[in-house]
Amino acid sequence: MLREGLKVVPTDASLHHALGLALVRLQRTEEAVRELAKATRLAPEEPRFAYVYAVALHSTGQKREALEVLDRALVRHPGEREMLLAAVTFSRDTGDHAAALKYAERLAAQAPLDPTAQQILQGLRSNTNGGR
Repeated sequence: MLREGLKVVPTDASLHHALGLALVRLQRTEEAVRELAKATRLAPEEPRFAYVYAVALHSTGQKREALEVLDRALVRHPGEREMLLAAVTFSRDTGDHAAALKYAERLAAQAPLDPTAQQILQGLRSNTNGGR
């Protein structure tokens, strides 16, 4: 049904996104990533599309590409909590502690009363300072 819809409206980002999610469930990862990328390109104003695309890239081992997607999306959506959390995690996973700390600081600044954000920031700062 989704593919039929895309024949009628090939530029519908929501249909590409839905198809990408369906393909993920079917474990057709390469196709899924392509559809999620299309959705993100067609609707850059939708932060959820970029987030899901970045997670899909990360899960396929494309960690740097995932961070690039998040970085581009965070320019347009600087306060998106899920994207900032993903950027912290993905940066940490790639061994870029400085970038992880930068994202954690942004997250904590936007949500000073969020205990999760504060714990993440403190944990990263502790690692930077050797636990001091």
